[in-house]
Amino acid sequence: MQSHLTRHVFRAILNNEPLCSTRCRHQFLHMASNPRSRRTRLPCSHFTQRRSLFAFGAPQSVEQPTALPSETGLKEMSDLIRAMSKKRRAPPNEVLTKAFQDFFAARLEHAGVITGFQAHLLLSTWKYLKAQQEELESTEWSAVFSTEALESILLVLSEAECLPESAPIVRKLARFAFLEICSHYGFDANPVSRSTLITYINLLSSNGDPDEAAQVFEKFSLQLRDCNQSPWLAVMKGFALKGDWRRIQRITKMLETQGSKFDAVSHEELIKILIGQNLLTAAKAIYDCAISDGQEPSLSTKARVIKFALLNSEVEWAGFIFQTLPQTPTAETLNTMLLWDVAHGKKASDISDSLQELVRQDPEVRSFLNISTVNDLVEYANSSGNPQLAAEFAALAHQWGLEFDTTTRLLQLESRIQARDISGTFQSLQALDHTSTMATENLPLMNKLITMLCLSGSKDALFDQISLLLDPLFESDIRLEARTVAALTHMLLYRHDWDAVSELLRPRLGLYESEERNEIRDAVLKFVLDLDQASEDAWEAYGLLQIAFPEMSVGIRTDIMSCFFKREKSDLACMVFGHMRQADTLSQRPKPDTYARCFQGIAGTADPTNLELVHNMLKLDLEVDLDTRILNALMLAYTACEMPEKSMEIFRDILQTDEGPNATTIAIFFKVCEKHHNGTQEAMKMMSKIKLLEIPVDRKLYSAYIEALAAQCEFDQATDAINKMQDEISFSPTRTTIGLFYNAIPYPYWKDQVEAWAKTNYPEQWAQLEPLNRTEHEEGLQFDSISSPVYI
Repeated sequence: MQSHLTRHVFRAILNNEPLCSTRCRHQFLHMASNPRSRRTRLPCSHFTQRRSLFAFGAPQSVEQPTALPSETGLKEMSDLIRAMSKKRRAPPNEVLTKAFQDFFAARLEHAGVITGFQAHLLLSTWKYLKAQQEELESTEWSAVFSTEALESILLVLSEAECLPESAPIVRKLARFAFLEICSHYGFDANPVSRSTLITYINLLSSNGDPDEAAQVFEKFSLQLRDCNQSPWLAVMKGFALKGDWRRIQRITKMLETQGSKFDAVSHEELIKILIGQNLLTAAKAIYDCAISDGQEPSLSTKARVIKFALLNSEVEWAGFIFQTLPQTPTAETLNTMLLWDVAHGKKASDISDSLQELVRQDPEVRSFLNISTVNDLVEYANSSGNPQLAAEFAALAHQWGLEFDTTTRLLQLESRIQARDISGTFQSLQALDHTSTMATENLPLMNKLITMLCLSGSKDALFDQISLLLDPLFESDIRLEARTVAALTHMLLYRHDWDAVSELLRPRLGLYESEERNEIRDAVLKFVLDLDQASEDAWEAYGLLQIAFPEMSVGIRTDIMSCFFKREKSDLACMVFGHMRQADTLSQRPKPDTYARCFQGIAGTADPTNLELVHNMLKLDLEVDLDTRILNALMLAYTACEMPEKSMEIFRDILQTDEGPNATTIAIFFKVCEKHHNGTQEAMKMMSKIKLLEIPVDRKLYSAYIEALAAQCEFDQATDAINKMQDEISFSPTRTTIGLFYNAIPYPYWKDQVEAWAKTNYPEQWAQLEPLNRTEHEEGLQFDSISSPVYI
């Protein structure tokens, strides 16, 4: 079955190229199609304005940009990497220098995210151009190696969000750029600009190398003297991120000896930064640092840290700080005192009573009360995942005569998201003004909101609401969390909007690292494996999965193959197997388990054409050894495809292998005997050998023997085997034994004989079978709920 996803989308994904669209105002937006008409493709000359998931349609005449800002230059640098790996001619230097320059120029206003893949391209291109430096024209050299260009590189790298996989590579590229700047002036002259030094120090500290940042500061200390904000704060933050408490203490002592001070203002400023980035461990480390002249942290710092600790369930640590607060509430500590009570189990009514008591003792306390008090309480309830408690705290605002502000309404929205209260969520959204501005300024909350709505269904009302929320985010080229993109993907898949899924993922997959990509991939994989979905729709989703996530493991691909066998779509399952067989990397090619499961699936669908195809692939596969499990599955497949003689040949091959047959082999052998022209004699000879060799026989194996005799219409031998079952294997016949006998024997006449015999000899077991439903098959009636075990 051919996927209906557009080929240019697939080609762009595969080559990491920008997707150019002539239909949308933004190159990464799309016109979401109606699922009922998704197969229809309108000519490009026609344009119908309609509501999309991302934006309203725009006339074709609008000039389209050639690439997303985050993708600028990547194609040319990717071409270089491919050329180098295949030892082909690299793109011209003019093209590469322009691509390198354009990448950073496009990110000067909004640095965005740099992934490991992008960082690898940048570093490889830098090294290539550096090696070609003598061959570059002056304009080409200036585009990459001029001081202005190098400073732009450092600026973008320092302001970008460098994902974990990219941080080491980004540091290396930044180091090359910084050393190049230094070489322009001579390494001893130290004329590097102060802003460049601060940028480089911040970059190193934020991306895991505060040691080098400290060395740079020490080397250029004269130029960095009297900075408004000491670069040492950035260095201390870097060591806090690494958990290096000793270095932090050493820095504070060194500052004292140099005449600088780590005062309460600097202390609070650094704490604010770390709390703003939700870095609890680092904030704890900095808070515990000694402050110059024996000062204590300010009251506002203590209050901020206590709240941060309580929101992160660090009650014990917060307790040590709480003990240092004044006993009587102040404007700075009232919220903290009430929050402390909440963290120790007090409800909204208790907080109201506590406040009344405080006001009774000191009426001035009433003037300290404001809406931030309520906001702190609601925020704590949200952090505890207790929407009901959040609602009770929000109700205190009216009780205390306070008006909700935007923060209160956002917190209410968050609590309703947690409760998965869709109607309440919509009410909260309506109460918020300037939703578009709110969306871009509250990204964590918007990610939670969009994720919740996407996972709540795929109806048009939800779809429209999600579209309104996404418009300002996509217009601003905001990077959504991977979980949010996964939820959007889930919703669009279940709306069967394939174009929308591809247009959503195409420009965004490059913004995520491996683990994040896996989360998005799993959303597509879940749809493919959902057996409630039509095979055609699952195949569409698989087409996207195969192209967008080429790194998928053999295990995942094997699960996909098996799901199509379960759908009784052997042709599609074998196409998936063929894709694995054609993989470029050895690790993604079929393993012995893959072959075994493929043959098992073919057996279930009785597909002789694909059996021959896959068997030929196995013969040509030098990387896979023919173990007993594969040969067992091959025997089973040929038996199901009415080729018992071929199955017997494979059985004889198993006898010649070092591993030899196992219990499953013998059970499958009995299945072969059901269809073999000499099956009765072969089955009885095998059972004689089993007894002679004293091979253990369990209920499953013995039942397979009975089925073999029954399938050959050997009524007397089969009934004799059942009668001797207790003596032979120490297990008595059960209703399953009788049911398998009945199902295996062909023709209505013999089935009637089995029924009459069972009613006489095994009335209890037959009485258990009689209520079960029987369905007409080619060989007569069979019990639906009684089936032979799956052998592999």
